[in-house]
Amino acid sequence: MIGAKLFRWPGDACAARYALHAVLCAAALVVPGAAHAQSSGPNLLKNPGFDWPAQTNGDVCAPGWAKDNAITPHEWMAFWTCKSGEELNQDLVNRAPEFRMMTVDIATDRVRSYPTSASFFNYRSINRSAGLYQIVRGVTPGARLRFSVWVNLLTTNSDVLPLNSSRQPGGLQARACIHTTGFVAVTPNLNDPAVACSIWMRPYDTWGELVVEATAASDTVAVIIDTTAEYPVIHNDVHVDDASLTIVSGTPALQQPATLAAPTSVQSLAVPGAATPGVVVKTPTANVRAAPSLNGTILASAPQGTTFTVRAYTADRQWWQIEFSGAQDGLAYIHNSVVTLNAAAQAALGGNTAAQPAATTAQTIIGAPAQVVVNTGGGRLNVRAAPSANAPILGRVQNGASLEVKGVSLDKQWWRIAYVGGADGTAWVMAQYVVPNAAARQLAGLP
Repeated sequence: MIGAKLFRWPGDACAARYALHAVLCAAALVVPGAAHAQSSGPNLLKNPGFDWPAQTNGDVCAPGWAKDNAITPHEWMAFWTCKSGEELNQDLVNRAPEFRMMTVDIATDRVRSYPTSASFFNYRSINRSAGLYQIVRGVTPGARLRFSVWVNLLTTNSDVLPLNSSRQPGGLQARACIHTTGFVAVTPNLNDPAVACSIWMRPYDTWGELVVEATAASDTVAVIIDTTAEYPVIHNDVHVDDASLTIVSGTPALQQPATLAAPTSVQSLAVPGAATPGVVVKTPTANVRAAPSLNGTILASAPQGTTFTVRAYTADRQWWQIEFSGAQDGLAYIHNSVVTLNAAAQAALGGNTAAQPAATTAQTIIGAPAQVVVNTGGGRLNVRAAPSANAPILGRVQNGASLEVKGVSLDKQWWRIAYVGGADGTAWVMAQYVVPNAAARQLAGLP
């Protein structure tokens, strides 16, 4: 499918988007080896190596009081989400993490550069948003900035030593953000339109680089390392090291990939006066690929709600070519099954788009044997009574297990499998954690 014909939107969509939102034009770069625009000048951060001395932070949920177990490297401040409502009566959600300095004599693999890294964790609990931030002053308004930081995550429901493997993970993930006005009261408001963030990343038991770009809107900005988790497992541990904030002196070129054949015909989809056509991720995560193929290299995993500007689409409308600065040429691909079109894209296509199916109605698969293989990265996968993350858990299956397919939800986000513990001999597993074989893909109508 590398030579697939593309239908292209004309014009500079990035420029149009920037004109609509001059404060931000964020680029989420998370893949080692991706082409980066060159930076100039020194690192604008203080203590970018998260080194000694340490400082004690105030309690963000009890202003005026110190929090003795919130110890961070100097120049870096801790933040976390405070309990509210029913959370006040239980301890599984929004417990304040413990913040510590990690040293090489404690865990060599959790320190990237000698001698220390920053560390924070929850034990049998989660916090919806927790991390570190630093306020940077003296920035030139209008300067294009790149914030880079390395993170290493340990998430496991096991307490067996040594703690060096994310077994039964709790869905821990991290992202890097820039607050372009630098306004932080007690904790960063990550819903502020002035905040640009990278996509979420899960570098379990290894070091992964988070990178985000944004344009400074004032002479003060803030850089933020934000984390969240899905399940209150025994350990949700975050380690942070080697950060930098630099001025970008150039941007990646946006051009047609050399591996794609030039389209033999071009269909103009521009609508005068309309907003930029785009696609919005509708699934919990969606793979962004280097080529319009399920065999294409995965460049990143985008969370639900992420919007991408569309540049072109394949003739069968199964793949959308999107602007993505993490790609070498500034363009990448996302599959139609994991996105919805925004109003501008639907208008550009004349409203001729496939209806979005209901999320919980099952489409029965009849025919040749079909299987999915559990691919959780090591942890067990929940088997549920219905195609919903809130449905009762009937059991758990090991990573690598093969499961017989009996059906699929219409939105293709859940597989119905043969399971003796189910009421009718079947149960459900989440599609993002399994890999279907060719028969399952064919029978489910997947490419």
